[in-house]
Amino acid sequence: MNKMLFLIIISFSYFLISGCGQKEPEIINNDIRPVKMSTSESQQTIDQDEANKAKNILLKKDQVKLVRSVQSKNLLIAAVELEHWNTFKSRSLTKEMKKTLEKEIKLKNVEVTTDHKIFIELEKLEEKIIKQDISKKKLDKELQQINKLMKEQT
Repeated sequence: MNKMLFLIIISFSYFLISGCGQKEPEIINNDIRPVKMSTSESQQTIDQDEANKAKNILLKKDQVKLVRSVQSKNLLIAAVELEHWNTFKSRSLTKEMKKTLEKEIKLKNVEVTTDHKIFIELEKLEEKIIKQDISKKKLDKELQQINKLMKEQT
């Protein structure tokens, strides 16, 4: 009986020590997240000064986590990713941000959205602008198309 109890205690101790002594496997995070703010390169030919100004203005707000913004001649579209609990107030925050940008930015048409699909589209456009893979005409056309999609969703 003593031998049996002794073997049970030893085997239990062995399993406890060997199970707790293992290193946890390292989790490789390949999740690519957008950077907090991307600025346009100095060598680019398409002017994005107002878009960068809009990013700076919107990132100063506590509710904003990430911003993507692209401008053409008369149109600026900013897509905002909000902190988690602020998504419930997204409509009022969007209206407030749009008013703020309209005061600060001197363009005819300023649009702000929290739609993630628009965020992704603007991210792609920003990359094209930085790589200089897009002309001004094509940028205008794509921004008008994104603006049209925004209007359809509302």
